[in-house]
Amino acid sequence: MLDDFPIPLDRSATEPLSVQVADALRTAATTRVLRVGDRLPPSRTLAQRLGVSRAVIAAAYDQLHAEGWLTGRRGSGTYLSTAPATAPPSTVAMQGIEDEPALLDLAAGAPCIEALDRAAWRRAWRSAGDRAPEAQGSSG
Repeated sequence: MLDDFPIPLDRSATEPLSVQVADALRTAATTRVLRVGDRLPPSRTLAQRLGVSRAVIAAAYDQLHAEGWLTGRRGSGTYLSTAPATAPPSTVAMQGIEDEPALLDLAAGAPCIEALDRAAWRRAWRSAGDRAPEAQGSSG
């Protein structure tokens, strides 16, 4: 379970603590420390354990939720909703054709984090969240 999984935080790093926490939770999912359906600790509990503010954990959970890794159940908690799919070996690679692009796993519910430019994603996410509702355009 997550209680045994260390979440190292480097407070001197330029990477925000919430990003470090989100990366550690992704690692827990990819290394099968966390399994689909596992309940994550409440944000207050994890924040206290790591010695950070609850906002840090909430931001990490929000990011993972936006990426499709987590789901929240009102009154029940936050759960790992998907684990990275293990892609079958590429038939292109098996045939030795190197000029063809690698095949992508497009299975429903499997986030494609390999193709994700995390810095660009964070900038876009923050930019969208920083806009006032009036500045987002009118619907009429």
